Amino acid sequence: MKRILFVFLAFVLTLSFVSVARAELKIGVVDVIRVLNESEEGKKAVGQLQNMLEERQKILEEKQKKIQSLKEEFEKKRSVLSEDARKSKEDEIDRLQRELQRTAADYQVELQKKQNEITQSMFKEIRQLINEYAQKEGYSIILEKADQIILFTTPEVDITDKIISLYNQKTQQKGKK
Repeated sequence: MKRILFVFLAFVLTLSFVSVARAELKIGVVDVIRVLNESEEGKKAVGQLQNMLEERQKILEEKQKKIQSLKEEFEKKRSVLSEDARKSKEDEIDRLQRELQRTAADYQVELQKKQNEITQSMFKEIRQLINEYAQKEGYSIILEKADQIILFTTPEVDITDKIISLYNQKTQQKGKK
């Protein structure tokens, strides 16, 4: 009896695996980094970050010029300054250099934080768009194309361009509202 039950279960399992194997498996691959970089929204975000970076660099350059002019002035007057005045100028220059380094580090953290916010927000929208597209088009699996994970794909399974196009459409519609 046990043997008959075992054979019957094995037969049912085999039939179910065969039917699953016969089902069409539709696979797609998306390069999310490319979507982030090549979409209109991504290009706009890169522009915003670049503007922020340039503004911060100007401020840092101005501070650096101020420090440099103080150093030059100090070197010119060094021989005629008293020991206390010399020490005071050196301390001021050191303080300004430390302040410049702290400001540069703060700007770097601020830019990294802003980049992460933008990327996470966009990634969330892109992921949702990919899910909607996959369900609408009947995909079984959509993989993220990563250099170290997916070594080869045929162009037929790469849906990155389609996702970029859909994301551009979605963000344009969102911008009009």
